[in-house]
Amino acid sequence: MPMCVLYTNLKDSDIPPQLETRLAELIAKVLDRPMEYLNVVVLPGMRQFRLHNTDPACFLQITCIDAFDKDRNPTYTPPILDFLKTNLKLQAERIVIQYLPAEPHMFGLAS
Repeated sequence: MPMCVLYTNLKDSDIPPQLETRLAELIAKVLDRPMEYLNVVVLPGMRQFRLHNTDPACFLQITCIDAFDKDRNPTYTPPILDFLKTNLKLQAERIVIQYLPAEPHMFGLAS
């Protein structure tokens, strides 16, 4: 159950339409998870500070059960980074991705 939250100081008008849908598709593919389990939230207009300034940037948090470890994480980063660079028109150093491992009991879902 990947949960993705993209925080950015870009204005909503600077974010391409359907970014959340395309990001969900990418994360599903990269993590090898079914699309129906994906949840993506895009939060534009956030106040952000990175590398000594407030230039456009983003921070992507991905929480998932049984997906993250020191061997797999490096394989996830390049396609996600490329997607964000291309779609948000950001330099790589303006992007941070955080992988957060989770356990099933950490989610409250309807049965």
